[in-house]
Parts: sequence; C-alpha cells; structure tokens
Amino acid sequence: MDGQISITPPKVVPDLERLLAAVEEHSPLHGSYVHGEQHWRAVAEVGLRLLPENRKADAIVVFLFALFHDSMRENEHKDPDHGGRGAALAEELHGRYFQLAPERLGQLVEGCAGHTEIRFSDDPTVGVCLDADRLNLWRVGITPEAKYLSTDVALEDEIQHWSKSLHGYARDWAELLRAYAPEKQ
Repeated sequence: MDGQISITPPKVVPDLERLLAAVEEHSPLHGSYVHGEQHWRAVAEVGLRLLPENRKADAIVVFLFALFHDSMRENEHKDPDHGGRGAALAEELHGRYFQLAPERLGQLVEGCAGHTEIRFSDDPTVGVCLDADRLNLWRVGITPEAKYLSTDVALEDEIQHWSKSLHGYARDWAELLRAYAPEKQ
C-alpha cells in the first residue's frame, strides 16, 4: 500500500443498540403488541422477503423504515400524524445514530410520513416499505388490498399466507440487520 490510504466507508448504523435505545426512549408505544417493537420487527422481516424481487430498493432504508414508521404512535387507534412524527424522529436521530445520503434519507422520511396516506409508490424503496407494513395488517384483522400494494411479489399468495403468521415471531434486530446488509454493515 506504499503511501496509499485505505478509507473504509462508515457503517450506516454504527451502533445498533444505541439506535434502538434512542428510538425506544422516544416511542410512547414501543412495548405495544399492535404497533410496537414486535410489529416493527415483523415489518423488517417482510421487507427482507420483498427485496430479492425488488433489486432497486434500498435495503437499509427499508430496515430503518421498519424501525421508525410507527415509533411515534401515541395511541392504538386513530393517530393520523404518527407517520410524520416518526419521520421527524428519523431526521432528529440521523447523523448521531445512523447515516444516510440525502436522497436515501428523503426516501426514509417519505415512507414514514406517508405510510398511511400514500396509496402506492413507483419508487422501489418506498414501495417495499409500504408493502412490508401493509403485509403486517393481518395482526389487526385487516386483509391487505391489492390496490394498496406497490410490488408484484406482495400480491403473491405465498407471501400473503406467510405474513399472516409472522407477528410475534420475527428475528431480533441484530439478526435482521445482518440479513439486510451483511456486506454494508
């Protein structure tokens, strides 16, 4: 390496435990069965199943969406601004607990802020985010509707059937992060 400096890009999530603790500290319902951490991990698990068929989607943005999208819910029922608050939390923690390029942060914010209002998305990353959340609606007795799904794979019977029984059985965050980005982390 005679005189050459090797620069290793920083990890997107340098300390997962610190990130999780920061989100939990801010999240009013992190322990909720319906909208808390079990749901967030289930969304991350579904996102992993959608990514191979949506190769242009940004895996780490999908992972972070799973963590932030419902993190700021204040109740289990109507809470129309929770996505925007989740997006704001992501922006607040960005730079200290995780690092994304501006375009990628924009996708994360868009997905979180709009996950209950956006019908579907042509953006591969945002589409996977939305579908990963919607394929976890089974936990509240709602069948995901095709008109609200952005990816072809989300429409397949096999993934719909699999996602029905996922809630409460998703892997832990460290395993999920390794599955999302083994070479990038």
